[in-house]
Amino acid sequence: MPELPEVETVLRTLEYQIKGSRIKDIIVLYPNLIEGDVNTFINTLKGQRFNKFLRRGKYLLFEMDNILLVSHLRMEGKYYVYPSATTPLKHSHIIFKLDDGREIHYNDTRKFGRFKLMPLKDSYKEFLNLGVEPLSDDLNVAYLYPLLHHKHKAIKALLLDQSLIAGIGNIYADEILFDASINPLNDSSYLSYDDVNRIVEASKKILNEAIKAGGTTIRSYTSSLGVTGLFQMSLHAYGKKDKKCERCGSQIIKTVVATRGTYYCPNCQKIRRKIAITGSIGTGKSALSRIIKDKGYYVFDADKVNAELLNDKDVLIKIKKLFNDVFDGEILNKKKLSVIIFKDSKRKKELEAIMHPLIKEKMLEMMDKYPLFFAEIPLLFETEFKYYFSDNVVVSAKEDIVINRLKERGVDKDKYQLCLANQISLDDKIKLADYVIENNGSLNDLEKKAERWLKDIHVGQ
Repeated sequence: MPELPEVETVLRTLEYQIKGSRIKDIIVLYPNLIEGDVNTFINTLKGQRFNKFLRRGKYLLFEMDNILLVSHLRMEGKYYVYPSATTPLKHSHIIFKLDDGREIHYNDTRKFGRFKLMPLKDSYKEFLNLGVEPLSDDLNVAYLYPLLHHKHKAIKALLLDQSLIAGIGNIYADEILFDASINPLNDSSYLSYDDVNRIVEASKKILNEAIKAGGTTIRSYTSSLGVTGLFQMSLHAYGKKDKKCERCGSQIIKTVVATRGTYYCPNCQKIRRKIAITGSIGTGKSALSRIIKDKGYYVFDADKVNAELLNDKDVLIKIKKLFNDVFDGEILNKKKLSVIIFKDSKRKKELEAIMHPLIKEKMLEMMDKYPLFFAEIPLLFETEFKYYFSDNVVVSAKEDIVINRLKERGVDKDKYQLCLANQISLDDKIKLADYVIENNGSLNDLEKKAERWLKDIHVGQ
């Protein structure tokens, strides 16, 4: 089926060739292509001029003088423009005779295409059930992420859903997901904000490149319009079964998603799950992380990486340029540093500007190694790190229990309050959570809750 790039190419080519031309007469050889009364269709369009050429999803929209002509090519629809009266081909079903002697023949082997007329003033009401245009600013991560995050379908199936995004079809869905390194079978609710942003960017990139190349012209999609379909020379996944992935050398495999043949690289496009663990000081984040580790999963520890970086010579050089007052000679006084950053928000941001990119770099490196990735991120919601996770769990606990735990660890109430002042409240974190685990009991209680949570999110199932 022609997809958005092919439809856009046909539209632009027809606009170049027939804009301003007037319809002198119409011959309908196969009436079933017309929605509504055929005689009304013919009589309404006679004398009308092709003024404006638009596209909505996979629909061609021709604004005439006082009516909108809608055309959908479906599987095999093609347009032929001839310089003069021409004998129709076997599958030419509608002939538009123009006032300059030319003819436009609509050819459709399977006869699946459709034409209809609509009032100009209501021209887009019919298409309100279509999603956003993928090449418009309306397709952005702010629009798409909430829609995908609350559905439990394979991401490719949703890319093909015209009520979400209008115009993406089977070929381009595979190419978009390959470019974004997203497995087409991945449950959309498991995609992170960053994953969805890559899909948005890949959609615009792939579709624009395809339009420049004239679409793909897979199988028989050709006509007299010169739609060459050179983009088929640039396909990286679609139709590449058993061939080597151009990125990693693995073998492209074929499966079926939403009844459509689907191609992807099992190495570059692994099914991934990215789960963040957060909470406030003393609630039990680290305890939950240890339980997950004991079950054999890797857990990235942002605080541990931060501590390791504070012993790195190159990092210390950067810190000393801004925080020379917390160094005893060449030795960093970490207690002095913590006091300053807790009390001075400006200096805290300066330190974060050094440390956070380095922690993120390490996190993304490890994330790439583990399709199922857990990470303990204390400041998850306060930082950009939240965009990289598909799920987050907040560990909560009552304040009096937290204070007692911190006393046992030698942390006084003043330091506890200082820590809380430098992050959003636990109540706000709970509001942002996908899952909340209350940790007011024993370690054994927490372990049982962790097992139930892992089962609920289908980890290890």
